[in-house]
Amino acid sequence: ARGLAEAGVTDVAVPRVYEALTTRRVLVSEWIDGRKLSECSTEEVRELVAIGQECFLVQLLQTGFFHSDPHPGNLMRPHDQSRARLVLIDFGLVARVQRKDQDLFVSSIIHLANKDYAALIDDFVGLGILPPDCNRAKVLPLMDKALSPYVKGGGAKKYEQELKTLYGMDGSVESTVGGFQAMTSDMLTVLNDIPFSIPPYFALLARAVVTLEGLALQADPDYGLVLEAYPFVARKLLSSDRPELQKALQEVLYGGGDPALKGGVTPTRLA
Repeated sequence: ARGLAEAGVTDVAVPRVYEALTTRRVLVSEWIDGRKLSECSTEEVRELVAIGQECFLVQLLQTGFFHSDPHPGNLMRPHDQSRARLVLIDFGLVARVQRKDQDLFVSSIIHLANKDYAALIDDFVGLGILPPDCNRAKVLPLMDKALSPYVKGGGAKKYEQELKTLYGMDGSVESTVGGFQAMTSDMLTVLNDIPFSIPPYFALLARAVVTLEGLALQADPDYGLVLEAYPFVARKLLSSDRPELQKALQEVLYGGGDPALKGGVTPTRLA
């Protein structure tokens, strides 16, 4: 709660903890009267998801301490809107992110949005996902195939459609068999030829991202977290004078790895 307040988040509240009544096994916190997001209308969910997304990004990229289980039962619209429009409850599953990793997440979002997968490989090396001596010639095309459909948003169904198009599956038996064989070959390359590892807190981060996206997709079928996070990242970069983030700001302004955007300032990307 203190971290959110210091970051200027005013629309989100966290129940007060009664420390005198709390033990190692029992957490006693303030009771909140309200409705869970699972009980709210589509319009209310759309409005509150935008607030929840901002809150999650602040936790992940700014405070370094994030709620790892933001499912609709843990997000509430309080009856009393004077204090906050959204309340986060149940902090039984949380994780911490170090400053170095926060900076790399910022870079990763920029590189994903710009489809700059060569630079994204460097981010993944920094995060410990890929080894420094990984075979970039093999990693790069696989990143493009796996991540480009995800960046477009739209959830699992649209991701599946994009993959089928990417692998030439037009509905015929021949194209389906050929596409499946090509996909299997790529998967085997990842498993056998690319030594990757997943940092411990990534499981909690992935859980939070999948849960938040699933909730957002109920209100907006085209929702995509990467592109939705881009304006937040841009604002963060514009307000920071740290050298690590100034380099990332240049990529926001000048288009990063997208050849169509290189060489000219693109202020509309900050909107």
